[in-house]
Amino acid sequence: METPAAKPSPPAVPPPVTEALARLPRAPAACIRWLDEFRDDIVSEWVDRVARLSPHYRARSTEELSMTISQSFQANRLAMESGSTAPLDSFVEFITRLRLEAGFSLSEVQEAFDLFRVILLPRIMACPPLFAPLPALESLSAVVSYQIHRFSDKFQHRHEEAIRRHAENLKKEVALRSRELAASERQHKTLVEEINDGYVAVQDMRVALANRAFCEMHQATWRQTVSQPFLDFVAPEDRDKVLRVFRQTLAGGPASPVLEYLRIDQQGQRGVTEIRARAVDLGQGPVIIGICRDITERVEMERKVRESEHLAYVGHLTASLSHELRNPLSIIKVNLQVLSRQDYLPSVDRQRLEMAVTEVSRLEGILRQLLDVAKPLALNPAPHDPNAVVQGCLDLLRPKLAERGIRLRRLLEPDLGELMLDQGKLEQALFNLLLNAMDAVADGGYITVRSRESQTPDGPAWELSVRDNGAGMSPEDLAQIFTPFFTKKVYGTGLGLTNVKRIAEAHGGGVAVESTPGKGSRFSLILPRHP
Repeated sequence: METPAAKPSPPAVPPPVTEALARLPRAPAACIRWLDEFRDDIVSEWVDRVARLSPHYRARSTEELSMTISQSFQANRLAMESGSTAPLDSFVEFITRLRLEAGFSLSEVQEAFDLFRVILLPRIMACPPLFAPLPALESLSAVVSYQIHRFSDKFQHRHEEAIRRHAENLKKEVALRSRELAASERQHKTLVEEINDGYVAVQDMRVALANRAFCEMHQATWRQTVSQPFLDFVAPEDRDKVLRVFRQTLAGGPASPVLEYLRIDQQGQRGVTEIRARAVDLGQGPVIIGICRDITERVEMERKVRESEHLAYVGHLTASLSHELRNPLSIIKVNLQVLSRQDYLPSVDRQRLEMAVTEVSRLEGILRQLLDVAKPLALNPAPHDPNAVVQGCLDLLRPKLAERGIRLRRLLEPDLGELMLDQGKLEQALFNLLLNAMDAVADGGYITVRSRESQTPDGPAWELSVRDNGAGMSPEDLAQIFTPFFTKKVYGTGLGLTNVKRIAEAHGGGVAVESTPGKGSRFSLILPRHP
């Protein structure tokens, strides 16, 4: 192995802030040497991905992105090596000023931080036996999570300071003449409207004031918001919690901690909201003021981080055991097949041996599914006629459908043209959906397969749906169907739909699900049509 060429020293990180420092899990020394060796490759890929995150990032120069990402890499590396948060605190302090002054949103910068984990996760899993991946992944996850939460706190603190300063000024303005009061109200409106997060004032549990961001967060107009009960904007299951915190705040208790609750907008859609409330007296009785922040994306990101860590652990465990399991299973299967062909065996014994062979084959299938979920998903896209791929899958399953008397309805929209897709992966996803539909319907039921052009907020797409008239699913089950290892089948592994979702997302699309108990389910693969 050649010694890598010496690399220029990374840009210096700004001096650390002075405060009590937390401790983070340290990465193995071999991992740190590996980071140093591939620093340029990682930074280059990071710069390329960040430049495509949003219009704000696309507007920055490559030189600036290279400088800030090099500093972020160095801060992450130092934190992973030492376990100290000081390098991360320094960089977060620096990037907070730089990005907020440029008008970046919280989620944009959080995504840029998280790209360090996204880029390193598959690389670290491919590194053994250079070093153990789990300690490295633990250190990586801790470093990224710390930066995201640290930046979020800085972001929140900045807005809280602006609101606090304005509230203090507003108290003084109440005593001034009506002309000065009107000018102050205009200034107040301008300041509040410019805050990116939702600002709300609540008096007698009704919305007394709300800014544009709060209204947009709840898909409501200003007239639909002001004077309405605040709890109308809170999901029913969280109303008691919000009411309890507001009452404690009005009773003169300490400032409430950050409160997370489910909001509900005018269209009935839900999202996760974070609010810090405090009580002030503006001369007409106590008023609760607070900033509402939409943290739906952050919560989803944290869920994906946990899911990725879980799958990474499963992958490590599966890779370690696959060799030990596959060879014995193969030997058992071959010997059972040989024994089943012996003429001297009674037919009952041959049937038992065939049942044993079937179960061994099922175990091999479970092992393959575990490996599929655990390993990074790599696509080999090429232009294909999607209808031809669908038709090929249906032809293979035709005998099984006929055996059970299941009626198949094909509604394939003609002349869809070609799509850039991985044929093998798409077939795997479609087979999973079709087999699930066959398990769901009774003999003599029906399955409808439909392909058509579709339109999404991101542009034109191709939609492939599989609908059955089976038993359907309860809302509780529907919320968990893509969770790895969740299944209601006696012989299921709970990995089929997880793989379907991964394949759709790898193509840049997603999976939509509709299900009604007693009436069946419909699963739709929605893949973008790339030019």
